[in-house]
Amino acid sequence: MSTRWRLGFRNKLLLASVLCLFVPAAVTLYISNSNTEQVVQQQVIDNERRLLEREGSYVSNLISTMVLVANYIQFDPGINRALNQNWQRTRLNQTDEFTNLLDFKEITDKLQSVTTMMPKTFVTIVMEDGQSFTNYPYNGFRAGELYEQPWMQEVLARPAFELYWAGTLDNYIPSLVSASPLVLTIARNLRTSVHASYAIILVSMDEQQISENFGPGDNGQMTLLLAPDGTVAAARDKAQIGQAFSFADRLGASGESVFVEHKDKTYLLTSQEIPYGGYRLVSLSQYDQAVGQVSSTHRWSVAIQMLTALFFLLVMIVLVRQVTKPIVHLGGVAAKVEREELSIRSGIRGSDEIGKLGRSFDHMLDRLEQTIGQIKAEQEQKRLAELAMLQSQINPHFLFNILNSIRLRLLMKGDAEHAELLQTLSGLLRMTIQQRQEFTTLQDELHVIRSYVELLNFRQGDQVLLLIHCPAEHLDARLPRFLLQPIIENAYIHGLRQEGGTIAIRVDRMDGRLLIEIEDDGAGMTEEELARLRSRLSRDAAWTPAQPRRGNLASIGLSNVCERLYLTFGSDYDLSVESVPDEGTLFRLNLPDHQSAAIEERER
Repeated sequence: MSTRWRLGFRNKLLLASVLCLFVPAAVTLYISNSNTEQVVQQQVIDNERRLLEREGSYVSNLISTMVLVANYIQFDPGINRALNQNWQRTRLNQTDEFTNLLDFKEITDKLQSVTTMMPKTFVTIVMEDGQSFTNYPYNGFRAGELYEQPWMQEVLARPAFELYWAGTLDNYIPSLVSASPLVLTIARNLRTSVHASYAIILVSMDEQQISENFGPGDNGQMTLLLAPDGTVAAARDKAQIGQAFSFADRLGASGESVFVEHKDKTYLLTSQEIPYGGYRLVSLSQYDQAVGQVSSTHRWSVAIQMLTALFFLLVMIVLVRQVTKPIVHLGGVAAKVEREELSIRSGIRGSDEIGKLGRSFDHMLDRLEQTIGQIKAEQEQKRLAELAMLQSQINPHFLFNILNSIRLRLLMKGDAEHAELLQTLSGLLRMTIQQRQEFTTLQDELHVIRSYVELLNFRQGDQVLLLIHCPAEHLDARLPRFLLQPIIENAYIHGLRQEGGTIAIRVDRMDGRLLIEIEDDGAGMTEEELARLRSRLSRDAAWTPAQPRRGNLASIGLSNVCERLYLTFGSDYDLSVESVPDEGTLFRLNLPDHQSAAIEERER
């Protein structure tokens, strides 16, 4: 252990030496090499290309989405059927308002569905007779007037499967002009099988959806989207939209960069083609500013070298002191632990050997304190359990003999009903007091429940109806003794309010799990009461310091059920509660069914 410690300390000193001696030289070499004009020029060009590729990918995705929406509308069977039938009814003057309303709802629902994840995308379907379907509110908009737009004639002249790229237009939807003044629009002509046009599809996107992704325009850089005719279709500066691009004739192949002169300044012009509609994305950046930043770096290189050497000298001193400081501190903490001060912690953290040692040391102390506390709690729990066991077993044989004598005397007098009831009570007490096994079968547990409910019905006028739905093949399942009785007691006292009612027990097996449901039709619980009960039955509350319990059967309690489940199965169980006021409460138990072998081994 000491050898590894020395190696770790030595490695730290070596690392500090490397940082202080070789990093300044590496920084100097990097600055010197990066000041060449060729590297600077290539770096600027590469940066512009990468920026344009990212922006081009974004714009391509937006335009591709618009095309997909147009294709979806044209080829969707439901939309085509509704539009065609609507057109046929109009031609034959057989308008059916109810059918039109159904068609309108079907089409608008699909339009809204397909554009749900596409903000500021407006879809309009205009019929030949002026009817329209949109994914936005009309607010008085008459879509039929779009046929009066000058570019609409070009749309009507297009074949059915050809898109018309209308470019960037003033927003034709009056209610959306303030939020989206300019829209990039594509159109498609819907024709019948005999090539008759019956509707126009318009898909428009707010121009800001495109331009807001462009660079901020600082350092003399700007990005533009050009239409096929060389005019600006999207830009951060809205005054440029619709204007001819000054350097359209200098644009090269996609991804190619050229230098252009404008107002005695050199600009780097880079372009990238968009695979839709002949659009092109261009970037124009002022080259002198990019070079000037690197030149400024060169002027500071000498000063940086001197400051770097001084800085790393100070760093070496600080590192050596900082590395040795935790060692001294950890030694002091170990000495205090040796004096049984277990609450102290080193607080040393890090990814090196010292940090790992400090963290492991603190975790060891945490586990030690936790183990000591758990042992004390378990001892107290066992002590109280043994005390309760002794209190509940005061001369049980004498008690059973007296009960049997009373039962025989009742039989001799012909009172078979009370004799049978007394036999039920005796059997229930015998299972409660004398059995030492921690686990029992589901069959025995249900027998206890039947006896318990039978005694409840004897002591009150209103009867409790017990319904048990348990297939015979599930009766061999094993579970902790008296697991269900506290839940039945809770349902009787708090759910049925010690009055008549129904308690149902349902048992099932599924995927190696034992599923038990206990439901009553009693008063139920409010949300606040249900929240408090769930908090008491959570796994976090399952392990609490031992509390004395009075009695042996009637006062075990739901908290004891949760605690015994946790001690038996760990976290591999689930106890949930559902309740509705005035309707009843439902408890669900989900226990591992594969524990039977382990349980039998523990009992042996």
